[in-house]
Amino acid sequence: MKIKLALVALGMTLMSVFMAGCGNDTKLGYLDAERVMNEAPQIKTIRDNIDTKNKEIEAKEQDLYNKKASMSDEDFKKEQMNIQRQYQGLDMQYKSQIKNTMDKVLAEVSTEKELSAVVPKTLVRSNGMQIQKQEFVIQGGIDITDEVIQKLQ
Repeated sequence: MKIKLALVALGMTLMSVFMAGCGNDTKLGYLDAERVMNEAPQIKTIRDNIDTKNKEIEAKEQDLYNKKASMSDEDFKKEQMNIQRQYQGLDMQYKSQIKNTMDKVLAEVSTEKELSAVVPKTLVRSNGMQIQKQEFVIQGGIDITDEVIQKLQ
């Protein structure tokens, strides 16, 4: 679920990056963000580090529930809220690391290829319970997916 949310955030970022200055000599790049998320070693490392931290928080949460009977309701709720804040902080950290890493690499590739804009090949949308993917047909665009994965080695 977190990967899908990151893909949504990445898609939105990609759509907004490098849109300024689009004129008649527009060169459009496109990116298969899902492939980057699955194949790029730097992204996998970020995801693995976050998953490890997530498991630590899950262990704290399980420990809290095991101790619930010996705690006051107030103390339990206080600790429960603390754990929720840790989850939220971890989610923000994950999104920030992915965004910063991708922004840097996309800027490099865009400059090298002299691209005016980079858009996602696939848009992932979520309306709560349902995830929908929509592929775009991009005519005349340059696929930069392999270059981005290469830079994320």
